[in-house]
Amino acid sequence: MKRRVLFLLAFLVPGILPARHSGFCQNPVGPESGSLILPVSIPVFLAGNFAEPRANHFHSGIDIKTNGSTGIPVLSVADGTVSRIKIEAGGYGNALYVVHTNGYTSVYGHLQNFSHEIEEYVRAEQYRRESFAVDLFPESSRFPVKKGQVIALSGNSGSSEGPHLHFELRETSSENTINPLVKAYQLTDKTKPVIDKLYVFSLSGRQEWIKPVMVPLTQSGGTYKASSASPVPMDQVCGFGLETWDLLDGSPNKCGVYRIQAFLDGMVFFDYVADEFAFSETRFMNSFMDFKIFSSLRRPVLRLYIEPNNHLSMFSFSRNRGRIEVKDNNTHTLKILIDDAAGNRSEAVVPVKLDPGKFVRDPDFLPVYNAYFSYNESNKYSSEGIAITVPPGSLYDDIYFQYEVRPARPGCYSLTHYVHKSDVPLQQYYRLAIEAAGLPEHLRSKATIAQFVGNGRYVSVGGTWEGNRLVSRSRNFGVFCIRTDTVSPVIRPLNFSNPDELKTANSIRLTIRDDFPGIQSYRAEIDGKWALLEYDSKNNLFEYKMDPKRIGTGKEHTLAVRVSDQLNNKTTYTIRFYR
Repeated sequence: MKRRVLFLLAFLVPGILPARHSGFCQNPVGPESGSLILPVSIPVFLAGNFAEPRANHFHSGIDIKTNGSTGIPVLSVADGTVSRIKIEAGGYGNALYVVHTNGYTSVYGHLQNFSHEIEEYVRAEQYRRESFAVDLFPESSRFPVKKGQVIALSGNSGSSEGPHLHFELRETSSENTINPLVKAYQLTDKTKPVIDKLYVFSLSGRQEWIKPVMVPLTQSGGTYKASSASPVPMDQVCGFGLETWDLLDGSPNKCGVYRIQAFLDGMVFFDYVADEFAFSETRFMNSFMDFKIFSSLRRPVLRLYIEPNNHLSMFSFSRNRGRIEVKDNNTHTLKILIDDAAGNRSEAVVPVKLDPGKFVRDPDFLPVYNAYFSYNESNKYSSEGIAITVPPGSLYDDIYFQYEVRPARPGCYSLTHYVHKSDVPLQQYYRLAIEAAGLPEHLRSKATIAQFVGNGRYVSVGGTWEGNRLVSRSRNFGVFCIRTDTVSPVIRPLNFSNPDELKTANSIRLTIRDDFPGIQSYRAEIDGKWALLEYDSKNNLFEYKMDPKRIGTGKEHTLAVRVSDQLNNKTTYTIRFYR
């Protein structure tokens, strides 16, 4: 499908229509001759683009800036029908999906609210199901929409870090997300990508114990080059990596690049093209970028070689999976081409030469290990008070597994287990079983496996009892123990200090706090009937918007909010107010 669409677009480019707003042109999409309009009517600037590197995932669409505010009208990009409406405390927050006749589905995320008739339908379903979070699939005839019709207002709901519109195009049949800046909108962008640093990774032997060589690049005569004239060193088997990003006209945000091609002495050995991907592939980002560097510095270094268990479809070509085997002492030429979706290209040309002496052992890694784990086999390890099972396909490559046990920390009811390295990523979950020590019987129901995340903080991994062991699963290595929690969540008023202030208020806003292990469920009732309490998890916020259809005026009402955390510690907040 990918190649067919690209082939079609090659013939459509001469017919590009002028943009309605500065920044974009529009050209037809898919097998039909109709075109998509932009999802907003304001000038478009991007805070993020397609396949941009993010923690644990590729960004699946484009983030359109909304002038730092909410409430911007969101338009359907083509005729279609609303196929899905999803409300959740995190993720996309309030999200809308529209199926179009051209074979694509458009997705609009982090919305403030929907058009009136959709909003009324959602509200009715939330009350019918007695749940704020809903995932609705209305019949296809219920909400037909026209191109340019206002279907929602932009917002900041879900896991959004600021007001914007998250917009996606998906192929309806496969549900793959596709690059809208290639398949739908041609961005007017004259800014070339930046190539900041080159990395050389040793792939010889115990590769995770060898520090990569980092070389800053500077632009000279339109080409990025190493600051030193000496050849960049290579190990006998090595792979390259880059710190590179795209800058778009009118925006300072560092975005993802569209294409990376790498050549050694004129022969291509790596080609990555960000056209589309399946959501099942998105966690491969943890292998595409060097996870150790990202964990410590929060900078994505993209690898130009492919680990054995990385099956990302956007790798369009690789020779020997990008691994370079050096068998001579000659100086070779490494050339890297970086393209953005608008066709701007940056080039780096660097001399490289075999010099194994430049690759030294990373002091963070000790030359000892407890087991050898193969990425394509089931791996088991047990020691005092712990047992783990790592299924095939969980690792991206073989590892020299390291484990250490230390005495229990204050507040823990087990030994402290150092399970390999937290900066080694996993694609799938592994089984983790930890034996309790000194745990009173009355606290068993309040116990969970906890992972230490620094600064005295822990996150709950959960767990169920099998004898004297708590068993759970995790997709992270790190430091684990068993902890208990008997403290109930805390609810406090936010927009009022006494009930009289609610006589004319538009909403009741409450803060909710449960630092460990986290909120599991909640329920709100007004006068004994379920009430729609909206939950904003990133801000620890509950909000009930006064609904005149459901609460009358001229009388007193009682709001009761009951909250339970993951260990079934409960709290109830009650207030009487007059309307």
